[in-house]
Amino acid sequence: MLTGLTGLNRQILNCSSSPLTLSRSFSTSYPKTCEFCEGSIVSKSSISPGFENPNLMEAYKKAKPSCGDTISNLPDDLLCRILSSLSTKEAALTSILSKRWSNLLLSIPILDLDDSVLLNPQKGRRKNVFFKAFVDRLLSLRVETSSPVQRVSLKCRQGGVEPDRILKWILTIVRDLGVLDLSLRVDCGIFHLPFQVFRSKTLVNLRIGTMIRLSQFPSDVISPTLNSLVLDLVEFRVEDKVRFKQILSAFPSLQNLRIHESTKWKFWNGSASSTGTLKSLTYRCDDDCSAPKPCVSFDSPSLVYLEYSDMVADKYENLKLDSLVEARIDLHMTAFQIMRKPNHIGFVSGDVTTLFNGIRNVKILCLSPDALEAIYYRGERLPVFNNLISLSLGSDKPHGSPFIFWKKLPSLLNNSPNLETLTIKGLVHYVAEGWDNLSPMSRLCFSWDDVSASMSSSAVKVLEITRYNGSCQEVKQIMHFMGKLSRLQMVRVHHKAVDEGEKSRLMRGILLLSEASKCEIQVMKETV
Repeated sequence: MLTGLTGLNRQILNCSSSPLTLSRSFSTSYPKTCEFCEGSIVSKSSISPGFENPNLMEAYKKAKPSCGDTISNLPDDLLCRILSSLSTKEAALTSILSKRWSNLLLSIPILDLDDSVLLNPQKGRRKNVFFKAFVDRLLSLRVETSSPVQRVSLKCRQGGVEPDRILKWILTIVRDLGVLDLSLRVDCGIFHLPFQVFRSKTLVNLRIGTMIRLSQFPSDVISPTLNSLVLDLVEFRVEDKVRFKQILSAFPSLQNLRIHESTKWKFWNGSASSTGTLKSLTYRCDDDCSAPKPCVSFDSPSLVYLEYSDMVADKYENLKLDSLVEARIDLHMTAFQIMRKPNHIGFVSGDVTTLFNGIRNVKILCLSPDALEAIYYRGERLPVFNNLISLSLGSDKPHGSPFIFWKKLPSLLNNSPNLETLTIKGLVHYVAEGWDNLSPMSRLCFSWDDVSASMSSSAVKVLEITRYNGSCQEVKQIMHFMGKLSRLQMVRVHHKAVDEGEKSRLMRGILLLSEASKCEIQVMKETV
């Protein structure tokens, strides 16, 4: 990355020394051993032949400027940007070059403090000692020199760092260094963290995770400037009884909220209290074996983006999503919900009709295979999506029922009168050979005529197919789309060919498509 470095500098950056502890005294020449590291940094062989003495090498540079260290001629602000792209530990190694480089370390706006990034992992348990001393010294010097930071990532994943020390680091970063963007990850056991440590007048983005138990949630404002909050596998103490409303009141300027939960690490009860600031909400629960929430509500009239992945709730109510533009829905169902089995009071849970009525004004809608199944089993009647212009169905992974996919496609097309773009993720999964060998009962409730009729009346102009595999079934189905979608203008095909031979095979099918229609066909390689 640092292409202007001399061989000596590269040797320093790639050394296998122990983590550094900073010192106020810096050598102005090139030392053979670094006072911050254990062992030798520079060997005789790492310096150009005939220049074992660093002073001779400096004289040689003056005599032949073209052989000089060109990167040192760059301005400080550019050097800081370069060093910011390295881990903080690697950037610290450059401090042995000169006093100027050591000062740059204290001016870098981005700190990446990760106890797993060790330049000498053979040190075993001693590595924790070096890491703690390194962070202690670095933060102390930043405070002494009044050097604020913009972004800090603190990761303690190896164990051995005392909770009190981590709390002290966080307080220093938030209150003394005025950080704007803080990412915190502690993976070494359950870590108890008082929410009060995030009280700040500068914090804009905050990410907390994973396996962190938050406590002492205040009743007043913590950070009036916080714009984005990510809670990744965290929980609150039971006695704190934190609700969605308390989070929003603690961060009155919050616009983006991401919550990632599992069966063990959860706190959201399904109620999203009214807020006038929240623009983006992402909720994802990994475990599809957890019990459904009794009730889910989204009273968020300013919300623009919603990503919701969870078990289907017993019921949905108080859905105020008037400003919603994009929704990504992934729903999982219990066997009782699929079978419509009533509970002990006769209530049949899991109807998703209210949820889809609440998001009917969206312009962009993405439905997972599980969401399609929820609509099939528990969506009594789909609303009309008058504003919908982009619809994405399916999954890039082999998941979901082909029968349900083709069964629900006509109603989605018919209820989207202004749809312009239809994206089918992983078409290959829904046209696999033999899938349409339906039972007599299934044939009674499925008709290809319904699919064709919905396509003929659809306003779709762009068809996108992902994970194109070049099978005969795919080519045949895409031709069917091209023949039935009367307003179709463009077909975009995304593939993941890894070599020229595979790409050539895929292109043969594409040529057949181009010969069969006047539509413009674009072929693109998927990057993800």
